[in-house]
Amino acid sequence: MKISQWTRAAMTAVVAAGLAVGSVAAASPAHAAGGYKGKVIAKKGLVIRSAPSSHAKATGSLEKGDKISLDCKANGPKVDGNGMWYELSNGKGWVTARYVDNIGAAPKLCPVADTEFGVGKTKSGVNMRSGPTTDDSIRGALPKGTKVTVRCYVKSEKVGSHQLWYLLDNGSWVSAANVKRLDVPASNWVRCT
Repeated sequence: MKISQWTRAAMTAVVAAGLAVGSVAAASPAHAAGGYKGKVIAKKGLVIRSAPSSHAKATGSLEKGDKISLDCKANGPKVDGNGMWYELSNGKGWVTARYVDNIGAAPKLCPVADTEFGVGKTKSGVNMRSGPTTDDSIRGALPKGTKVTVRCYVKSEKVGSHQLWYLLDNGSWVSAANVKRLDVPASNWVRCT
C-alpha cells in the first residue's frame, strides 16, 4: 500500500507530538518531590531556616513574589498563628507557611514517602518542643521510659553530641540525645522530606 508524502509527514508529526507529551507527563508527576509550588507574600521577604523553627540557623532569604518549589510540611513554632513549615525542594531549608501562598494544593505532611514510623524510648525525662531547638517553646514533658513514635527527623541545634531532632506523631519535637531507637528497620527512620 502506497502512502502519500503528505500523509507520511502528518503521521510522523502526530507520533512525535504524542511522544513529547508523554515524556513531559512522565517527567513531572503531580506532586512528586518538589511538585508543590508556592509564592512568597511577606512584604519584607522571607528567611530560609536550616530546620522548621524561627530559632534555627538562617541559611538564605527569598523576596516577595518569588515562586518556590516545596517538598512537604511539618509542625513547628507558630508564626503569626500558623504552625506549619514548608521544606524547600532545593534542599536549602525551611520557610514558615504563614508567608507563602500555595499555588495549587498544599504540600503533604513530612515524610512524603509511605513508610512505617520509627519507634523509640526516652532515655531520660525530656521536654517536647514546638520546634527543633531548645529555644522553641515547651509543649509538655515525657518521663524516662516513654515509648515514642517518630515521623521523621531533621538536623538542627546540637544537644550533647546529637544534632538530630525527631518529629513525633503528636506534632512535637524532641532531641535525639534523649531517645533510644528501638529494634525496628532502619528504613523506618527517615528525614523529613
